[in-house]
Amino acid sequence: MLCLQTEVTEKTATGYSGVQIALHWLVAILIVAAWFSHDGAEAAMETLEKGGTVGFVPHVAFGMAVLVLVLLRLVIRLRRGAPAAPGVPGSLAVRAADWGHRILYLLMIAVPLGGISIWFLGMDNGDVHGLFGTALLLIALGHAAIALYHQFVLRDGLLRRMMKAE
Repeated sequence: MLCLQTEVTEKTATGYSGVQIALHWLVAILIVAAWFSHDGAEAAMETLEKGGTVGFVPHVAFGMAVLVLVLLRLVIRLRRGAPAAPGVPGSLAVRAADWGHRILYLLMIAVPLGGISIWFLGMDNGDVHGLFGTALLLIALGHAAIALYHQFVLRDGLLRRMMKAE
């Protein structure tokens, strides 16, 4: 019997790589695009339910791209690490930043999976998918607002980490 022993280590990089930065901004754009294109997916689903056919559906493509790119981001983050949150380790602000990122990653995976369950598996969970999609957008906007607060109020250079590769 083959036993695999893994050791969990926390990897902390001093900055983000160019790939991490590119994936971050691309996923952000795709999340916004997916949210704004949801009406087209609803109309396409109604057409399918009536026995019609549909062509390319941007919302579905955006959601699937988010899922693939977020999984890639997660693999890179687990292998390379990420810079530590600014502030005192263990403080409420640092813990909030950590949990905020966890929630973002959870939603960036769960929302597209919910869409896949609707579009490809025919499940009837569109209301939940829509609710969590809106939650994802709002939390991402909060994430952006906090980054801007760090940049322009605290002036700690936090936003620069996601603009320049190290």
